[in-house]
Amino acid sequence: MNSQSYAEFLRALGHRVVSVGDFSWYDANRFFYLSAPPHRIYEPTTEQLRAALRTVPCLGVRFAAPLEGEGKLSYQIVCSDRDYGLAKLSGNTRSKIRRGLKRCEVGPVPFATIATAGRQAHEDTVGRQGRDGVLAGDRWQRFFAACEQASGIEGWGAWHGQTLAAFLVTVSFDDAVEFLLARSCDDTLGAYPNNALIFSVAEEMLGRRRVREVTFGLESLEPVAPLDQFKFSMGFERKPLRQRIVFRPALAKLLRQAPVRSLVHRWTSQPGERAVFWRKAAGILRFAEEGGF
Repeated sequence: MNSQSYAEFLRALGHRVVSVGDFSWYDANRFFYLSAPPHRIYEPTTEQLRAALRTVPCLGVRFAAPLEGEGKLSYQIVCSDRDYGLAKLSGNTRSKIRRGLKRCEVGPVPFATIATAGRQAHEDTVGRQGRDGVLAGDRWQRFFAACEQASGIEGWGAWHGQTLAAFLVTVSFDDAVEFLLARSCDDTLGAYPNNALIFSVAEEMLGRRRVREVTFGLESLEPVAPLDQFKFSMGFERKPLRQRIVFRPALAKLLRQAPVRSLVHRWTSQPGERAVFWRKAAGILRFAEEGGF
C-alpha cells in the first residue's frame, strides 16, 4: 500500500482526506488532522504548512517530524529485528507466548469472520481501555468492508476453542507493516492470546517476509503506559522522533495564554464522552507545549 491507496482506504472508512502538494491529511478527529500515513517522517516547509492550514478544515495538524527538527521529543513503537524470536524476549514473556501458542490456534482470518466473531473482543478492549467506540454502529461493518477491498491489509486471529479470543489487522506499506487494530476478549486473557498473536505476526513479518520494520504507531496523545509496556515486553522499542502540533495562527495565539490552557486541562475531568474528547484535546495541547509551539 502506498500513500495514495492508503488515502483511498481512509476515504472508504468515511474519513475526509485532503491532499496539499505532496502531503495528505485526514480527520483523526473532528477538529484535528493527522498526516497520512502517520508513521512516516515529514518535513513540510513553513509555506507548505500555511497552505495546509488554509486548505484543511481543522484547528490544526499533527505529524511525525525528524529528530533533529522542531516539535515534542517523542517516539514510534517499532520492531526492526529480522532475527526476532523467542530467544530475544524475557523468560516471563517467553512463558506467556508458549502458553498462548499451546492454548490458542493462530493464523490468518477473513475479515468477514472478524466482523462477526470479533465484536466481543472489540467491545471488551474498548471497555478495558476506557476509550470511545470509534467503530460503533455502522462503522464496524464499514471498516471491515473497506479492509476487504483494500490491498495490503490482512486479518489475523487467535482462536481459543470456538472463540476468537484476539484479532489483529495489519497494513503493509512499502517500508513498514503497521499493526492497525488489536482487540481481545476479557474472559480468554488467561490463555494469553495477545502474546501468541503479536509474536506470531511479528515473526511472520520480520523473519519470513523480511520487512524492514513493524510499527504499532506513534506515541499516543493519551496516557497509555500499561499498553505500551506490553508492546515493549514483546520486543518492540521506542524509536525516537518528534511530533509536531501546528495550530491555526489565531488559535495558537489564544493558547499561548496560560489561563486558557489551564481551562482546557480542567475540562478533562468532565464525565462520559466529553471526557474522552477533552483528554485528547489536553494531549494535543501538552504535545504542543512540550514542542514549544
